[in-house]
Amino acid sequence: MLRWLIIFLASLMIAISVPQLANSSQLLIQQGITQYDRENFSEAIQLWKQANQNFANQKNVLGQALTLNNLSLAYQQLGQLQLAEQSLNQSFHLLAQVSSSPEQSEVYAKALNAQGKLYWLHSQLELALTAWQKSAQGYAQANNSRGVAIAQLNQAKALQALGFSRQAESLLQQIYQQIQSQADIELKATVLRDLGSVLRQVGNLNRSGDRLQESLKLAKKPAKISSIYLELGNTERAIAERLQALGRSEARSHLRTALNYYEQSISLDHSLSAQLNRFALLVETAQSDKAIVQLPKLRQAIGQLPPSRITVYAAIHLSENWMRLAKSNSIEIAQFLSSAIKQAQQLNDSRAESYALGQLGNLYEQAHQWAEARSLTEKALLKLEPIRAPEIRYRWEWQLGRLAQYQNDRKVATSAYETAIASLQSIRNDLLRINPDVQFSFRDNVEPVYREFIQLLLTSEQQPSQTQLQKAIQSVDALQIAELENYLGCTLGNIKRVDQISDTNALILYPILLQASQPSERLAVIAQFPQASNQFVYYETTLAKGTAETTLQALQENLAIPGRTPEVLTSAKTVYDWMIKPLEPQLAGSSINTLVFVLDGALRNIPMSVLYDGKQHLIEKGYAVAIAPRLQVFTPRSSPEALAVTLGGVGIPQTIDGKNYPPILKLREELDRIAQSVKTNPPLINEAFTIPNIRKQLQNSNFSAIHWKTHGTFSSDPTETYMVAYKERIATQTLHDLVQISSRSGSRPLELLVLSACETARGDSRAVLGLAGLAARTGTRSVLSTLWTAQDAPNTEFMAQFYRSLSQPGTTKAEAVRQAQLNLIQKTGYTTPHIWSNYVLIGNWL
Repeated sequence: MLRWLIIFLASLMIAISVPQLANSSQLLIQQGITQYDRENFSEAIQLWKQANQNFANQKNVLGQALTLNNLSLAYQQLGQLQLAEQSLNQSFHLLAQVSSSPEQSEVYAKALNAQGKLYWLHSQLELALTAWQKSAQGYAQANNSRGVAIAQLNQAKALQALGFSRQAESLLQQIYQQIQSQADIELKATVLRDLGSVLRQVGNLNRSGDRLQESLKLAKKPAKISSIYLELGNTERAIAERLQALGRSEARSHLRTALNYYEQSISLDHSLSAQLNRFALLVETAQSDKAIVQLPKLRQAIGQLPPSRITVYAAIHLSENWMRLAKSNSIEIAQFLSSAIKQAQQLNDSRAESYALGQLGNLYEQAHQWAEARSLTEKALLKLEPIRAPEIRYRWEWQLGRLAQYQNDRKVATSAYETAIASLQSIRNDLLRINPDVQFSFRDNVEPVYREFIQLLLTSEQQPSQTQLQKAIQSVDALQIAELENYLGCTLGNIKRVDQISDTNALILYPILLQASQPSERLAVIAQFPQASNQFVYYETTLAKGTAETTLQALQENLAIPGRTPEVLTSAKTVYDWMIKPLEPQLAGSSINTLVFVLDGALRNIPMSVLYDGKQHLIEKGYAVAIAPRLQVFTPRSSPEALAVTLGGVGIPQTIDGKNYPPILKLREELDRIAQSVKTNPPLINEAFTIPNIRKQLQNSNFSAIHWKTHGTFSSDPTETYMVAYKERIATQTLHDLVQISSRSGSRPLELLVLSACETARGDSRAVLGLAGLAARTGTRSVLSTLWTAQDAPNTEFMAQFYRSLSQPGTTKAEAVRQAQLNLIQKTGYTTPHIWSNYVLIGNWL
């Protein structure tokens, strides 16, 4: 449910002061708004239909247009999008007959705002953006500053979803500047609250908190202050969720702060939303005794509400968390949900009824009553057939897949998972929202769908077919896209998979960690050979539970510490035996010279070049290595042009925001040696390596590659991903913007980005997403970086050899990396894996 849009748009539906509106019709509109605000949409529709007929009888065109806008919004809420569109078309037709006036402009702006939401529901983001831009213009003509701000907030969300984060941030800042001169303090407080909410939606959590705190200082009315505390609690909860995903202990303090904000919201206005969120947080933080105390009050509060979607959703929200309590009473929960189902039926609200039916099915699933659970889940899906509600549909398709699997019905399970993933793909934009009201998180609500389907396809009971293996790797690819989009906070456009690889010398490997019966797990590998009749080869290794993660974690830690070579070799041999040894017979008789890994989980932070057969590492056995998400942006193809590189970096010691960055002594030497092998531009060094200078150089130079040697860190938390310039850090978004300049708006993608002295965040299994995300977001074909802090001297030797090899005709990027690593081992004496295995090539390996 696009709650942020619902809130904004509902506040704009109140009838404007039009002298021709009859009192009875005005009353019907207001009554409809009351029902809409209670989410009793069917009743609102009946009232507005009556008002519309009255206006038609009175030949009041403006009143008709206004009412039709409201009808469109209500139909959208019920998922009846065809009726919503028809209502809007009628409204626009009528508005074309009315002379221009402030009243006409405002009703027209409302129609455009509703149209923008309808386009959003259809995932037509560009059209939604255009509608909201025109809406803002209409509100400006009507001198409605509140309307302008809300239309602009909608625009910012659309820009973010389209990937134009810089423009979204700029627009949000513009809104902030505009309201500084607002004389109406309560209106200013409201817009600041809404701005804080949208900032949370686009992932700027710190600024969200800042705007909400400003709003809090201005608000005077208890209800307004309560709503701001609720938003502050939601933002703190979002911060905690982000930190939890990173395994950070600071998450607990933010959860405590969120709980405190919910308490303050409740004390002022008895906010049901705050009470429900508080209850969810108590359950989440294992404060079951406190949660149980709140349960009777919540049940009573919901029971006293009039019938509406709000009431049904509140019952579902409470039930979801009630079910998580260890001492929960399944019979009472079932009765509570049954009442919600009956209420949804009385409201003729199919979406709410489906939501309640499916949740009741989930209760039966937890009780291992598979038949009853499946029947309820199928009924929930049936209720969604006439409406478009993929954000609910995928949950019940996923649930049906699990239930069918429990019943050993593999055919239905496979079909259900496939449709669940298809539904997820159709709402990629919505997955980027943080919405505590529906307790949605990528880790809990998206990732498991893909992983469970892969597990189903790769059952240990029989050897998977070629079709099943193809579906499995398609699911791995889809999961990687979803992870990247979740990391970036925007969609990657019309992404295409690369099904056929033109490089006949490359083998693609998909290692996947699967669960098995206790106490074991399976490491499965799908190998995709180029242009073969049996293209996919499958093998797996059964391990004791936790073995894979323990081994990989030890390997990662030991690689980052000089002097741990014996320990590295032991772990690297173990992983080689799991992933490569079963393929040795096929590899021995093939022309394969490049191994391309599509890595998952803890494997991402292991340089695959270090894998060891007991005598040689992969690169010594003749294999070049690359990491490649299977996306269109990384389609392997060689560049017909000679490389032209723009250079820069900071080598002098600096202290920025209290963190010390040591000198990089060989900065000039490295850049000079690169210039001996490839065409380069004059470098920006030390004091010259500033954001304005970098931007100017990228805008005015002709190049196909960037090489920056400076400190930096890549993390799965975008707020902790940065690169160091002179006297400042280049934050994630600015870094993306700078690199994107060089891609010439996609007409000429950047061929190569080399980050010579950066590293990934230690202990962060998803940190490499930062590098892959940078490439995917900017259209860069390949990124070369280091996984941990590189020693300056061998790093300079590596880079010099890399470019020297890459300048040779026919040498691929992956092979140039291999030759540079071998040069360290064989010619310069840097034989320890800590030094030479540090490098990772992500993307196009040719």
